[in-house]
Amino acid sequence: MSIIVGAVSQLYQGDLDVGRHVLEELARDDLGDNVSLEDFHYGAVAVTQRLEELDPYTLVIVGPEERDREPGTVERRRIDSLDIDPADVQVAIGDAGTGYVTVGLLLEVAWGLEALPPRTVTIELEPVLVGPGEEMSAEARAAVPQLADLVRAEVRRAPLLELADRIRGRLEVEGDRLEPSPAVEALEALLDELEIVDREGRWGRTFAERDRLKLRISMGETGEGMDQLDWGMWWGLIEEIDRIQPLESQPPYH
Repeated sequence: MSIIVGAVSQLYQGDLDVGRHVLEELARDDLGDNVSLEDFHYGAVAVTQRLEELDPYTLVIVGPEERDREPGTVERRRIDSLDIDPADVQVAIGDAGTGYVTVGLLLEVAWGLEALPPRTVTIELEPVLVGPGEEMSAEARAAVPQLADLVRAEVRRAPLLELADRIRGRLEVEGDRLEPSPAVEALEALLDELEIVDREGRWGRTFAERDRLKLRISMGETGEGMDQLDWGMWWGLIEEIDRIQPLESQPPYH
């Protein structure tokens, strides 16, 4: 499974249950055969084992997390690595062994057990109402559509960003095989812009750099050394951006 959307919830604990409500909204969508919706309301160790079983490339975690932000704040965070002392990892695993789970605890346990997928993104709500009860705060209820839209955007972009990672890795390993050329320069600029999309969630000059790459290819400015896999991946990247551009320009849907 390439993409996992995992909702972290503490059932019937006010805003700490918001992930489950987002998952219910997303369940109405056709997100694609490569997307699995998972309810992560159980312990972080068990969730980590589930991630090892499914082995996704992209993991999108949605749920509440207390980080001293303004209550009701919604934030997207791209997770690369965690600076955690090994002793703290053991403490986190011990906490998770009780069946406890939060977004932060899941990240620490999965990172410590080397189970965090290559692309991991969290979509978080700073909770307002914390404690036993079926009702969420007005802020949390209002945030559910926004949280769901942010998850949809991550799912929509994931195939493109995964392909960009593959091309980037191929260039790093076999870059000397390709002769320097205007097309290679344009590709590298496009990959830099897609890195910004991945890290910051904004498109910047992506579409302009896509057009520049198309132009360089059409003018035959590709240089020597390209093989069939290069051509397939480059055109696949262009086609993915073509597919996603009109979807990104639409207003969020609820």
